[in-house]
Amino acid sequence: MITVAEGWLDGTDSGLFVLCPEVAVEGWAGCEEALVEAAADYAAGWAVPGHGDVLVLGGEPLPVGWLAEERVFVRPLDVECSDAVRPLVREALRSGIWEDGPVLELTAGRYLLTDVFSDGADALASGEYLTVEVPPGRYLVQSLKAGAGQWPEFYLERLLPR
Repeated sequence: MITVAEGWLDGTDSGLFVLCPEVAVEGWAGCEEALVEAAADYAAGWAVPGHGDVLVLGGEPLPVGWLAEERVFVRPLDVECSDAVRPLVREALRSGIWEDGPVLELTAGRYLLTDVFSDGADALASGEYLTVEVPPGRYLVQSLKAGAGQWPEFYLERLLPR
């Protein structure tokens, strides 16, 4: 079961989250094996017919938060999930070498982030999701493991307009 608290999702056993258009969430029945393999490290895109693309965040089973101002997903390794990570994220945005990932066509504007293996209707009914507002457009997803060798460490995935 996923716990939703103050803008953070926690509790997924799979370590994979999906950013799905709100209009498509109810029909989401979990993901396909190929998508799981593609998102094993950081991020992968997947086309949803009639709804543009979805983003899958992969890796370890970590909590995840969305910082709308920075348009960044944060998955902390060793720091408590709270808004206190924002200054650390801002510093990381200026430093580090970002790894380019997929380019996504995000058409819906309003997305929900939930466990990739969750049934969408169940996630909606239980409230086990985060709402993410993203203006429609094309976005490059970039990934960074910030703080390597330092404390705290976290994974970042940012959406850059193309």
